[in-house]
This record gives sequence, structure tokens and C-alpha cells, in this order.
Amino acid sequence: MKQTWKVVGLVMGVLGSAATAGAYEVAAVANGGAISGKVSFKGTVPEAKVFKVEKTPEVCGEAPRTLAEVAVNGGDLRDVVIVLEGVEKGKPYSASVRKGDPPGEGEFRLAAGNDFAASEVSPKKCNFGPFTGIVAKGKPIRFVNRDPVKHSPHTYEIKGRVRKTIHNQDLEGDGKLDLIAELEKSRVMKLECDQHNHMQNFFYAVENPYFAISEKDGGFSIDQVPPGNYKLVAWHPVLGLKEQEVTVAAGGKIDVKFEFAAE
Repeated sequence: MKQTWKVVGLVMGVLGSAATAGAYEVAAVANGGAISGKVSFKGTVPEAKVFKVEKTPEVCGEAPRTLAEVAVNGGDLRDVVIVLEGVEKGKPYSASVRKGDPPGEGEFRLAAGNDFAASEVSPKKCNFGPFTGIVAKGKPIRFVNRDPVKHSPHTYEIKGRVRKTIHNQDLEGDGKLDLIAELEKSRVMKLECDQHNHMQNFFYAVENPYFAISEKDGGFSIDQVPPGNYKLVAWHPVLGLKEQEVTVAAGGKIDVKFEFAAE
């Protein structure tokens, strides 16, 4: 059966914000610099949450599912979104695929191009993808369901302790769905599935392609940075936000460290 996109949220206000959000300009970067670094964690690591599988065990599996909101490996912290703010002109967006933790096989995909096209969320085995991802305000969040069962993406805008529903839609088995990242007061969005409570993810809104997400070893890197002074932000949905002022010289390389701690 041929699948069609179900599009939600394409109202004039959203279209207008998407049209005016393109302040970033792609241009050749001459003698760009690079930023690399590591994110670490200090203190007692919070225990992972454990969820009993109550729906569609034929797809999700019968074993309890865990959600590691703070993923630490030997003191190295994963899933931290690193964003270089203040870059108005530079490299294009790069394609990427990031996978969720087993037994889930969900994926987050970003396409290459001169503009931020969409954040693609591709659930499989009752997993949306990795714990953190990237969106852009006013841009699509494209769901491609690789499970034969229904999921119900429920998105929230998060500002401090306040969360406001953005969308609450059904994603049919093997179906597709477009939502729009209608973030008005913050850059943080949470995604949950109302069918499967272990499916929880967070997204941070970016304004340029100069971002990274820390790997299992805590490492990250950002290349082709135009020389200049910037603010480098490190954000984790549970541990909060840290920032540093950085200066990138022409052809230079700088090393940055961020440390988060338990509350």
C-alpha cells in the first residue's frame, strides 16, 4: 500500500516563522578552525529508569525496557548537545545518522544541504532513537515508522519546570507523519510515545550547522569554524546547560572540556 505523508501544524504563523528563520548563510570557509573536546560527569550516576512492557510485546519484546537519562562510561558523559552560537555564515549542514540503544533500533537522521531540511525520527522495535537529538524552530520533524504497530508521538516545549504540549498525534504502523517544531519560548523539546512509556527523547533547537553530540567516550568535534569569538554551549536535558567563551583562530584548533555533576 502506498504511504502518504500526514502533515500537521502547517498554519500561516508556522510557515512565516520558518521563512524568516533562515538568518544563517552558507559560504566558503577560508582557513577555518576546529573545536574538539570531552564532556565528563562527576558524582553518583542516577540509576536508569525501568519500564514494564505493557503494550505490543510482539514488537517491543517482553523484557523490561531501561532508559538511561544520564549515560556515563568511566566518567565520560554521552548525549550532551554541543552548540556553537553566533555563527552567521559558514559551512553547509552535514548528513548524519544516529542510532538508539539496543534492543531498540530507532534512528535520528539529518540531511545535508544549505538549509536545515528536517529532523527525521525513524522508530523501530519501540525506540524513537538516541536520547538526545537536534531540531530547528519552524522546521519539520519527519516520522517514518519502521514498526508494524502504532506509536503516538507527543511533543512538549520545555522551559524550566513548565512543559506545554505542541503536538499529540498518532503514527500508524509503517506510517509516516510530519510535525513542525513550533518552539516559541525555549529551544528544548521533549518527545514521548503515549503508547509506550519508555520511549522518551529530548531535542535542542539549533540555528546553524555548528553542533555536535557527545559520544560514548564523551568526545565531540566541530570543524570548518570561521575565525572569531563565540559562545559554546553544552546542554543535557537532565543536568542542565553550561557555556564557555571561545576564540577560534584561522586554521587553529582548540580543546574544550565540560564537566557536569549530579544535583
